[in-house]
Amino acid sequence: MPEKNLASEINERGYAVVSAPTNNHDPFAVHAATARTLGLSDAYLPLLYRDKEVRAAVGQVEPYNEIPRNTATVEPWSETPGQSYHVDGLLEPLGGIKTTILHCLVQAHSGGETELLDSCAAFADLQEIDEPSAQALLDEAALTRFATIPGASPQHLQTTGPVFGQVDGEFVTRFSDGPTERWNTGQVRHLDTALQHFRGPGLDTHRVRIRLSPGDMLIFRNDRLSHRGCPYQNGAEPRRLTRSMYSERPRQ
Repeated sequence: MPEKNLASEINERGYAVVSAPTNNHDPFAVHAATARTLGLSDAYLPLLYRDKEVRAAVGQVEPYNEIPRNTATVEPWSETPGQSYHVDGLLEPLGGIKTTILHCLVQAHSGGETELLDSCAAFADLQEIDEPSAQALLDEAALTRFATIPGASPQHLQTTGPVFGQVDGEFVTRFSDGPTERWNTGQVRHLDTALQHFRGPGLDTHRVRIRLSPGDMLIFRNDRLSHRGCPYQNGAEPRRLTRSMYSERPRQ
């Protein structure tokens, strides 16, 4: 697919899947090459991994990472639970990380899909039927995201802000709903009703599951789509993905 068409697909639909040969000697070289074709600058190191305590705890020193971080500790045929919906960039402000690239090197024996949720479309649905609840998601106090990394001080590893809003001329999201999120329903009126929408009918028509084969690369707009990894069972060899993130959207 020509690069201009690929960028258009990602920006218009929110994601695209392409074939990208794996490179065991440098698994991130293909990330850098793909980013260049999309007009993206260097991969972005999230604020969380710039923290000295976090870097010491998890060994994250580069803007690229493997999922899981250490395959040597993964037992053959073991099972891994699924994730909750989130956007990459735990401490980033709204729209801070615009693009994420996932590359599949080894797929799971079973499961292991990536589920994408068009959070902005779900918001538009809510706005049509319940404007006060939709407005609650724009409140600066609506959602707190925080890190739970052993050995790191929690006081500076959290940020509070709106769930949706306008950034750089686009409507974007940081909708996340898991163990590292706190919805401040006691401070923001109608926020509890909005959350019920996103935990129920808001999911029905705006999510898609994608199971990558080895060599497949998923590129998506992290500032428009929330995502989660689905449960999976490893095979004799552990499932292995690589990831990079970018502070820009693909250029058409």
